[in-house]
Amino acid sequence: MIELSWILTGVACLTLVLWLVYFARRLVYLVHMAQQTSYRPERYWRWLKGRLRQEFVGGALLAVLLAAAFLLCPTWPFVWVHPLLALLVNILWRRPAVKKALVWTARTKRLYAAALVPWGIMALAAGVMCALPCYPAWPQWRLWTSVAYMIMALLAWLLPLAMLLATAYRQPFENARNQRFVDDAARMLREMPRLTRIGITGSYGKTSSKVVLGRVLSEGKHTLVTPDSYNTPMGITLTVRNRLKPIHQVFVAEMGARQKGDIKELCDIVQPQIAIVTAIGPQHLETFKNIETVAATKFELVDSLPPDGVAVLNFDDKIIAEKAQTVPVKVLSYGLERDDVDYAARDIRFTPQGMSFTLCTPQGQVPMHTRLLGRHNIYNILAAAAVADMQGLTLSQIARAVAQVPPVEHRLVAKNAGGFTIIDDAFNSNPSGSKAAVDVLAAMPGGRKLIITPGMVELGDEQFRLNREFAAYAAARVDFVVIVGQKQSEPLLAGLQDAGLPPERYLVAANLAEATAFMRGWVRPGDYVLFENDLPDSYL
Repeated sequence: MIELSWILTGVACLTLVLWLVYFARRLVYLVHMAQQTSYRPERYWRWLKGRLRQEFVGGALLAVLLAAAFLLCPTWPFVWVHPLLALLVNILWRRPAVKKALVWTARTKRLYAAALVPWGIMALAAGVMCALPCYPAWPQWRLWTSVAYMIMALLAWLLPLAMLLATAYRQPFENARNQRFVDDAARMLREMPRLTRIGITGSYGKTSSKVVLGRVLSEGKHTLVTPDSYNTPMGITLTVRNRLKPIHQVFVAEMGARQKGDIKELCDIVQPQIAIVTAIGPQHLETFKNIETVAATKFELVDSLPPDGVAVLNFDDKIIAEKAQTVPVKVLSYGLERDDVDYAARDIRFTPQGMSFTLCTPQGQVPMHTRLLGRHNIYNILAAAAVADMQGLTLSQIARAVAQVPPVEHRLVAKNAGGFTIIDDAFNSNPSGSKAAVDVLAAMPGGRKLIITPGMVELGDEQFRLNREFAAYAAARVDFVVIVGQKQSEPLLAGLQDAGLPPERYLVAANLAEATAFMRGWVRPGDYVLFENDLPDSYL
């Protein structure tokens, strides 16, 4: 006959295993959200704070309540409740649907282990507490077993905090580890004194400007460009360590920032000789707080230039034009709206196949054609032309390269979708770019126009107003508006109502999948659909 102590020990072990399985499964989702919030504890907490109800209400909370009941009134049948409940929690919990897949980088694996191991050790200790009372030397086994089950249930309920703690205590170690690689990349750049180093920053337009510049300079120089949105210290470091070769003559680095000092940190690595500032706008105001801090941070790039450096500045941006008056280095200006700039575009013509215009430079004029869409891309071409001209390329070389620049993925890319056209502008949106995208949609010949958008984020106190203005702007130019996500809908709905758009011409979809399903039922041949912004799962 099997002794009671062995039965109780088996039940305790089964309960422990089931909870550990739940920990491991749910932490995969939580580390995914940590990755989408850049492994920053303050950003992860911002996401978690907005989901307290979803993350802390469910089977794990029920387990805590039942464990408390067992603690108050421990009886024999309750021994079996806990493994059954742990099994039920495993069956019922489903990982929320996500758009962007988790990438198991080395850092992600370290963070996952840092969250799982301490929680697993505490659960294991609770499991031992469940087993010890089973022996005759410990007569109060019911009390100790109920306490142990209570600990296991609490650990399950508090699991989202495990990832928060892991991101917090791992960050100093990750920073120290990364700094070694960053220092090595800076050394490699210092050891190439003939390499021309160019930094590009701005509230928006950085990536597109970088792509255009890289293609144009490649017409006459061996050029290395940071890929995709590699605009952080580690992104630039990886590019330098893995791709920089002695043959390269020019290095172009995109520089992003979310708080003051970020650009200076990147400049300490790159040591740029040429700076391009594309625009100053209300981007990432949750961390910058105000537009003055944004401007000061972006101009950290110009401040880092050597005395013989050159700043290439967009003079149509009033803040940039004003700050240019105090820049101690040579300035090359560009713009569309002013006559007193060094590089300008005139006679602009838009077509579904791209844009045509005349490039005006101190060296003369040349007709240009590009497959890129949107007025803001002309600014990017002007900046590239200014740098290429300075580097000795001819106007014909510049025109040939611009004609061959491919559209940048998810940045106003027109695609035939079998009878109708999708304009993909799903990359992170901003107040200026979003209106430019709507203008491109409105300029398309014939057909109805549909926009699908979750709005814009990280605009601080201005977020509600700017989203409201954007929605009103879109409502006056399109036939139907689909808002993605109930959480983001309030200011957009207010803007649609300001513009007098009737309810039958807009819809709030729960997620992108629902919005896409509606689109497929709405479109007809010849129609146009603009996907404006695609927020990460951590925002929806």
